[in-house]
Amino acid sequence: MLRVDWNGLQQGDRVLVHHDVDGTGQLLAGVVTEVVEASGSNEIAVRVQSPKTEIIHPQRLRVHHDPVESETHCWRCSSHAPPAVTPKKRNV
Repeated sequence: MLRVDWNGLQQGDRVLVHHDVDGTGQLLAGVVTEVVEASGSNEIAVRVQSPKTEIIHPQRLRVHHDPVESETHCWRCSSHAPPAVTPKKRNV
């Protein structure tokens, strides 16, 4: 998430967080529960369900808006996506 978006988060905002519950960094839905303003970059707390409810303090680059914006590129999401299928070239 871009810093300007991160600093714009407010309590109650819905987000998606890459959380290492089982080492996979799966994307979990969450709700911002606390925002602590800090110089440079705010600190936030997010409530997620994984499989129990917990409050986490994610890093900025592990968080997406919910729903995810189409122009956002995330290497974590890309690594979990199935590989792209390339069409076979025809012999001419």
